[in-house]
Amino acid sequence: MAIKKNKLVIAPFDDIRIIGINAPLADYKLAYYCNETFHFTFTRLKEVLLDNVLPYAFFYYNAGENRNTYNLVSLKHKDHRCVKLNPHIDYLLIVRNPITAERLDQMIKNIRGIPGVVHAYVMELSRTPAIDVLLERIEMHEQQCLEELNA
Repeated sequence: MAIKKNKLVIAPFDDIRIIGINAPLADYKLAYYCNETFHFTFTRLKEVLLDNVLPYAFFYYNAGENRNTYNLVSLKHKDHRCVKLNPHIDYLLIVRNPITAERLDQMIKNIRGIPGVVHAYVMELSRTPAIDVLLERIEMHEQQCLEELNA
């Protein structure tokens, strides 16, 4: 008789929603438009090394205790991309902590209304396995930046 092994599968980023953005805008312009649109105050922190070679723009905004934290991360450095995703994506807007489907839909609509944004959509993490490594690097980078700011 064969013994069946149970596998424990844990979603490592279950409290994260990611909006993929295709926009040929400079990173600071997209951050500016997001600040204006959502009343954020994105802060540019030290650039993140997503591919261990080139630095990519990294912005951070914390909406306060028991609220969402946001990262805007560029996936391009000049003509180089740290990861090729289909459809084409230039930026990730990462939303940490729970967010309602209605709020997420409204954010997508607002992002699509930003001048220069070609496309924006909610990424399904289960369909893009390459994104897990990026998310780990981004999370570690954010933690390191916050520790440096609080030191």
